Amino acid sequence: MAKNVFAGVGISKKDDPFEAGKEAVYNAIEDMKKLGGNKPTFGIVFCSGGKYGKNDKKMQKLVDGANSILKDTPWVGCTTAGEISNFGFTTESCVALVLESEYINFGIGVGENTNEKPKEAGRRAIKDALKKLKVDKYVEPYVRYLAEKKLPVSELIKMRPYHVLMLTTGFTLKKRGNEDDIVEGIIDVIGHRVPIIGGSSADDFNLKETYVFSNGKVYTNSVVCTVISSSIKFGEHVSHGYIPTEKSMFVRKTENYTVYELDDKPAFDRYSEILNKEKRGIWPKSMQLQKLGPISTTFMSFAKKMGVDAMKLSPIIEINCKTPLALCEYKPYVKGRFWIKTIDSVVKNKYLRFTEKVPQGTTLYLMKTDSEKTLKASQNSVKESLKEINGNASFAIIFDCALHRWFLGEHAKKSVELMGETLKNIPFIGFHAYGEILDGKHSVSVVSMMAGDELVVKDADKT
Repeated sequence: MAKNVFAGVGISKKDDPFEAGKEAVYNAIEDMKKLGGNKPTFGIVFCSGGKYGKNDKKMQKLVDGANSILKDTPWVGCTTAGEISNFGFTTESCVALVLESEYINFGIGVGENTNEKPKEAGRRAIKDALKKLKVDKYVEPYVRYLAEKKLPVSELIKMRPYHVLMLTTGFTLKKRGNEDDIVEGIIDVIGHRVPIIGGSSADDFNLKETYVFSNGKVYTNSVVCTVISSSIKFGEHVSHGYIPTEKSMFVRKTENYTVYELDDKPAFDRYSEILNKEKRGIWPKSMQLQKLGPISTTFMSFAKKMGVDAMKLSPIIEINCKTPLALCEYKPYVKGRFWIKTIDSVVKNKYLRFTEKVPQGTTLYLMKTDSEKTLKASQNSVKESLKEINGNASFAIIFDCALHRWFLGEHAKKSVELMGETLKNIPFIGFHAYGEILDGKHSVSVVSMMAGDELVVKDADKT
């Protein structure tokens, strides 16, 4: 069978940002050529936020280096809190994936000011991407014609010719990520039927500045959307390492990201009851978001030297990792999936503010950790994505939560190794994010996006 997608992965750990971006992309192209590819039609670059994103100037140099090789090839990327690729779990590195296919087309758009006007930024990015999407007027219509002609309705109804890859700037001490608002803006334009997959950029837990980039330009406070039009099968899945307990709370009153009442009590009061912990042990009155030192790499190093468990110095982070809350997904086609919702702060010692939206009238379940599921969350995610494309993949993109990496600690490397064992020789790239996107923001989870190599109709390229 003819190969329809060629992909390659490259890495660089050079200190000079220009050389790192250049080397990672060059190596990815060489890797793709070994598999039969020629010239890339799309590229992705993920790089350490702490090493290469210390300031705008350094970030631009890395992007210039990548762009010096990719040139007129459309490409996107962002900063990270750890890199994932066929080279394993790495830090202080730059990884790149390139691909070539006449059956996949891309349109890239950018929406700025995600902090003040996130919905508008989402709408603007997706509209811009749709305008720039150049669909082949012959190949794709012909493949879809063959699909209509050959496939049963049971297969046609599952076809999804469009996907959206979303990269947005993640939260810092000065701003929120607003991912759910951005997704809502995108959905305003394209509706609910198109899968939206991606992640929020990170900066190695420094929480100072995160970056996204596209076609040689660097952006802060922005979202980059890539519309993918394809005659290739795609699969996606979200996984995490938690199972529900019998404890639950009804969301009685909420607005945007803040929950005011759980059951018949102020949210924080009821939450402390269900955890059987005193409120001051969860979130001391004097604590502010800006004082969440354990997230800082510098603070974590200091705590280690002092022999202190950094996670314990911020109880709410420990709770989000060990016993998070989750919403049982209410969409019929994903019934039974628990959607992790993480708390980022307590308001007025009464209310809970989340990093994701929690709909009023739903039920939050207290979850507990399953150590094996936590370690194998990445592996499980790619296994399920592979099922959607019948196991024949050409490349994969992974969005793994930075908190998941933190919680795994020294086992983060093993987690990626297990995923690699499942993917085997499939080129893959990913990063540890400040938010994982699959039709909305997830936390402490792993989202995978898998591209097949088969057309939606087998052997359509030979017909």
